[in-house]
Amino acid sequence: MSAVGLPIFIFFTYIFSKNPRRVKWRPVVWGLVLQFILGIFILRTSLGRSIFQWLGCIVGDFLNFTDAGSKFVFGEDTYTAHSFAFKVLPVLIYFSAVISVLYHLGIMQIVIRKLAWLMQNTMKTSASESLNAAANIFIGQMEAPLLIRPFLKDMTKSELHAVMTGGFATIAGSVLGAYITLGISPFHLMTASVMSAPVALAISKLFYPETKETSDKTVDQMELPKS
Repeated sequence: MSAVGLPIFIFFTYIFSKNPRRVKWRPVVWGLVLQFILGIFILRTSLGRSIFQWLGCIVGDFLNFTDAGSKFVFGEDTYTAHSFAFKVLPVLIYFSAVISVLYHLGIMQIVIRKLAWLMQNTMKTSASESLNAAANIFIGQMEAPLLIRPFLKDMTKSELHAVMTGGFATIAGSVLGAYITLGISPFHLMTASVMSAPVALAISKLFYPETKETSDKTVDQMELPKS
């Protein structure tokens, strides 16, 4: 988005906000700041660009292992004749299975907690919506809310709005894998998903500001399921 487009977008979001007078500007400002910091680090520094290009290559090579399984199951001729059905779609199953294993081992929870901790302490958003925003970087909008399922019944409308907004703003890991298989750059896909998480939370808080008391739990105090 251009330098002119961003303020216009924020202006109209504020105009159509559910309760403009109750907007808390800290999560809005910090969400935009975090997006700019991530963007500058990833796109404008050699270290950040190298890290994400390396991660993109690792993910691309990792997803190529799906080809061996597809060829074995469907056969060489069928595999090449119907590439979308027998090359792209198996990636969704493969990547989802790997994510589930990482959850069972507790690895994904560690990564998600760290990202959620950063957002909660800078943006001052609640633990549940911060965890959901961080989880959406890796998993889809259907799976991410399951992490905070025990807390959904006590969440405010503003928090639920943030949960839905975060789901639409990022790319599920399995879908990301499918896009990579279609030839789209993994570097740009991963960059877009990471940068979108904090600003999605910021825009959600601007469009539907918090007007009620939320849970004072921190990210570290919330138990995350392993599977």
